[in-house]
Amino acid sequence: MARIPAREFEQLLLTVIRGPSAADTVDQLLNSDEGSRTRGTIYFLRNILEHISDHELHQGHSSFADACDRAMRDLHASPDPRGSGIAGFLALICMNVKLLERRFESPDRTQQAQADAYFRELFRLTSIRSAIYAVYHPGAGVERAFERSVWNEIDPASLEYHKAGTTSFILAGVNRRPADESGAYRKLAVKCVLFPWNKLTAIAQATDDYAVDYGAANTPPVVVHPIASSDRWVLMPFQEGRTLTEYLEELETRTPPVSMTDRLTTCRDLAARLTQALHQLADRDFVDPARAATQHLDLAPSNILLAAHSGDIKLIDLGPNHLYSRQIGIAEHDDSVYVAPEVKNRGSSASSDAYSLGIILIQVMCGYAPRDGRAPDTLWQLSPDLGRALEDLIEEDPHKRLLLLQDPAVTFQTLGKFLDHVIELAQQEPDASGSETKRLLSRLLPSSIEVWTQFQQWQLSRHSKQFRTADRYLLFFSFLATACWWLILAKTALFEVDDLVTGQLQDLPEGINLVAQIAALVQGLIGAKFYQTIIARLTARNIPGPLARLTEISLRLMSCVALLSVFIPMFWLHELWAWGGAAGAFLVSICNGLTSLLTTRMYQAGADANLSTVPPPGKVRARGYEQWWWTMLCYAIAIAGVALGLQTGMLHDTWVYLTGFVGISIGVHYISKFVVAGYGVRAELARAFSAGERVAILTTRGDLGDIRWPPRFK
Repeated sequence: MARIPAREFEQLLLTVIRGPSAADTVDQLLNSDEGSRTRGTIYFLRNILEHISDHELHQGHSSFADACDRAMRDLHASPDPRGSGIAGFLALICMNVKLLERRFESPDRTQQAQADAYFRELFRLTSIRSAIYAVYHPGAGVERAFERSVWNEIDPASLEYHKAGTTSFILAGVNRRPADESGAYRKLAVKCVLFPWNKLTAIAQATDDYAVDYGAANTPPVVVHPIASSDRWVLMPFQEGRTLTEYLEELETRTPPVSMTDRLTTCRDLAARLTQALHQLADRDFVDPARAATQHLDLAPSNILLAAHSGDIKLIDLGPNHLYSRQIGIAEHDDSVYVAPEVKNRGSSASSDAYSLGIILIQVMCGYAPRDGRAPDTLWQLSPDLGRALEDLIEEDPHKRLLLLQDPAVTFQTLGKFLDHVIELAQQEPDASGSETKRLLSRLLPSSIEVWTQFQQWQLSRHSKQFRTADRYLLFFSFLATACWWLILAKTALFEVDDLVTGQLQDLPEGINLVAQIAALVQGLIGAKFYQTIIARLTARNIPGPLARLTEISLRLMSCVALLSVFIPMFWLHELWAWGGAAGAFLVSICNGLTSLLTTRMYQAGADANLSTVPPPGKVRARGYEQWWWTMLCYAIAIAGVALGLQTGMLHDTWVYLTGFVGISIGVHYISKFVVAGYGVRAELARAFSAGERVAILTTRGDLGDIRWPPRFK
């Protein structure tokens, strides 16, 4: 067998990959010795990115992976005197190239499944096991004696492809000899770092130190403890189960689609288990960034295992993933979305894993991980409390993260209790109900379900001494809004229960009395719906300044604005029904104007404070709410004009104007604004109030410079 220098072997491989080769080239490869094949393949793989780039430059859109596959199959058909087989080394190159190409492409489940099937075929058709065993062998040298002895215990014939990571591929195998007298073999997982990542100093060093840094001496049992590691591989016990990535993919492909009720249940369960696991990792104490082993720093679903039988959380691949750092520069791909910004910038903080946790929980709730750094509108519409809490986790600046807990030093145990409370509150929301009827009624009815929801949430918060998210203050005004609605309904009802029993309607209102009652009923209806859908969860009590105080007064006034505007026409002068409608519209216009102004000021303050979760100016949208104040003002002026015309006798068609009043109130306000767009408007307003609350906390801490705060009128 001929010994071929590594550079020359590389050129021979490139020749057969580029196209049909002369017989002497193939013969040289087939007659090379084992050492030449191993050294030459390593040399080739170390320069793999240059080969891919050069191939694309000269071959256009021709895939380098396809070219390698063709060469591998051609050589596989040729007789090879060596047991390992040159086709096995080319198969390793094929797998390495395809995995590298996947790193630079958009994630696709179908392509991933096809790639996994292809890798398994390589293990079935070629001697890739022997090639991997030879290429990744620790080699000679006293400094690698332990790693070499551990590697030599692996049975290369048992190696099978298991799955691909971001910088590696993982094999499953067993030792050469039984683990004990029972004859059972110890199942192993071998994480092989891809070329050329393993030649980068940061990755090679982190891989080499992994067994020491995250071994049983430094980490709790929640971590899958490595057996040994070198600069190219990590050897671990094989953990039966599936990754959280696989679990979430299964969640999204269920038939019928998973309901919001199930998503919240799953989210609550995962939040509890993950925070408990991270609390154990931190030695059941505050996270110490100075001790790397107390943090994961790459907490992505692919690095979280759910044990096969118990479902317990097991953590793998701890430590920063340098593929997503500034060192390599493809930080916006695949699992990088879960990595905290400070980790991408080659640092860390005590809340780095909390950031990753927030992204994971958002994915559970919405079906995807957010790439704009904000909780999706869907979450805010479902539950402002949940949107507020999760955005507090995913703030880019670690110094502005976890503000709602009012304590810079937070344990994962405390965070777990907070998230459990917030998710439990979200489970009380009508849209989280398993009843389609309840969800529909919550959209259509003016008030009752909202009050019951807030009452349930208040009961939960009342029993939580540590977290009081819902309070009696907002519940009182929601109840007041409902009481006003029922009072108006009772007063304006055209019949009573006795009338239904007897089947005879008695003492029906007539003339202007009937007009006033219809107008009052409509105003009570839209007044209750406006407050309960848009305003009931909003409060500016945590925001300082006269603008916030005045806005808070106007918000709470909306709970009884309908009763105030219809009181005189309903109980005294029926002829003033149009004036009552104008007064109500005018008060609503003032409230909308103040709220819109405060919202704009809080968003601007959040942007000035560099809160990453505050949408940029072009992305701030509240479903047209910023126009509601002046459209309501115009509407109030129009109704006032009608009222003046009717009072002076210039207008006579009272029923025509009443019909228009009812049509606009029900069609435009109730259905279009409140039923259709209401939750979206509430979501954006809640996001703005949350930004203001966080700026207020930062200001109290003295963590902000000279920004425009508190919010002002000008």
